[in-house]
Amino acid sequence: MKEKIATTVKIERILYDSFKILGIQNNLTLQTFVEKCVNLYVGDTSYSSSFRDIVHTYSVPSPKISGSFGS
Repeated sequence: MKEKIATTVKIERILYDSFKILGIQNNLTLQTFVEKCVNLYVGDTSYSSSFRDIVHTYSVPSPKISGSFGS
């Protein structure tokens, strides 16, 4: 078995909740998702360069807040 390292990552609650729903629907855990993304980022496949470009140029949008204030 490969050696694993434990890490702590903090992400916005709304983003995590959205991922969790999609993850359940697609049988994908956050650990598997992160491992795949890191592999694409550091890997030597033809995907790595374009994946890194996407990551480097992507801007995370502000979380959307639903509901209205003062009602």
